Amino acid sequence: MSDVQSIANKLSQVSGTLSQIQQNGNAEQLDAVLNDLGQLDTDLKTAQAQFSASATESTRQDLVNCRMELHRMASFVSDIRSETAERYRQALGDQKASFEQMEESMQQSTFPEAYQHRQMFKQMDVVSSHLHQLNGAMMDAGYQAGRDQQNGNEAAYTGEHEPNVMSTETDLDTNSFS
Repeated sequence: MSDVQSIANKLSQVSGTLSQIQQNGNAEQLDAVLNDLGQLDTDLKTAQAQFSASATESTRQDLVNCRMELHRMASFVSDIRSETAERYRQALGDQKASFEQMEESMQQSTFPEAYQHRQMFKQMDVVSSHLHQLNGAMMDAGYQAGRDQQNGNEAAYTGEHEPNVMSTETDLDTNSFS
């Protein structure tokens, strides 16, 4: 199994966890999701460093599939954020303005349910940010794999190989997640 396929499998697991969070509204697994997303970024960088002229079209397709899974996960996150915001408003009712003026410790003790919803909403912002970052990194990796594959094909014709230079810029085209 390739590194990119391992990443795809891990994304599917994280997506399943997000789906469970969406269904039951329980934020207990969010720390694990955030840890997994951080590890996925590291795994992607490792895989990207190993790309060479032997990068295949299937590697590029695996990256496209990963990005599709990220898009699906972003949809879960958006739904969870919306549902959490609604629960937050329902838990506070007409006390929302006074709640938001309180110190955090007072919020937690006076309105624990609303406080939990607010914390979950904030955590989902962090998850969303990780997803956008991973999407950009995967776009870069796909570009690099294609470039390395093309350079390998050109080198086969000329007998020369260009050095493998990794991109340090991240294309954060967030329109693909909107």
